[in-house]
Amino acid sequence: MSDIQQLADVVASIKSPGFGSMLAAYLQSRLECDHVLMLGCRTDKHPIYLYDSISNNRDFLFQRYLTGSYLEDPFYRAAQQHAQAGVLRLADVIREPHALRDYRDHFTCKTAMYDELCLFTRLDSHRWLLLFVGYGDENPARHHKAYQELLRLQPLLDALLQQHWGAHSFSLSAGAANKTELQQFLARALASFGEPVLSKREQEITLLLIQGFDSQEIAEMSAISVGTVKNHRKKIYAKLRIASLSELFQLFLTHLLSS
Repeated sequence: MSDIQQLADVVASIKSPGFGSMLAAYLQSRLECDHVLMLGCRTDKHPIYLYDSISNNRDFLFQRYLTGSYLEDPFYRAAQQHAQAGVLRLADVIREPHALRDYRDHFTCKTAMYDELCLFTRLDSHRWLLLFVGYGDENPARHHKAYQELLRLQPLLDALLQQHWGAHSFSLSAGAANKTELQQFLARALASFGEPVLSKREQEITLLLIQGFDSQEIAEMSAISVGTVKNHRKKIYAKLRIASLSELFQLFLTHLLSS
């Protein structure tokens, strides 16, 4: 398939179920990367998982990164500190050579990836999107070429991401007619997650918890009180025999991988 046709497919998929996978396929072809990860971020909130094409060590994303270790991610920290939107390399966010080596060693151990590039796109004053492309090998020439290509593609990617996510909540439980591919997948997975232990309302709140929304946000989105959300959360934990959000992630990831 030609580059033009791939790009046309991405444009045609905006606000449709296949956008995440179409954009990932386009980037993997143009950048020769091993995985793509997209996260929606909000000021002082957990990042919201939007899409990934990770094939190895995927449990780290759900069990560790999204439950807390994202705070140690130098790309996330740079964006949280209102860094200028653009394309970032690890060397741009970790200046000291020894610290960069230590981070790469730790990063490779946890993810089987050697290096990453990150596209940082501002959606509005309180929301931004991080798009990561990862590489499993130490290949400076290829990484530099990919960096230059991502810089060239940045205006196009910013426009695509703004069109798809700019005007809408990151919530995967929104009742929009055109759901993303991930929304449809998670909706199918949640239909059987905890069944018949969880009620329909508890399943809805579980999905929001998994995404990283806090009790106040869930109350506003569900038109219920914060106290009611907290009661639902206690019941969900009790019914699933877990005690923390981390355990909920682990349980849901196991369910996803076995679905």
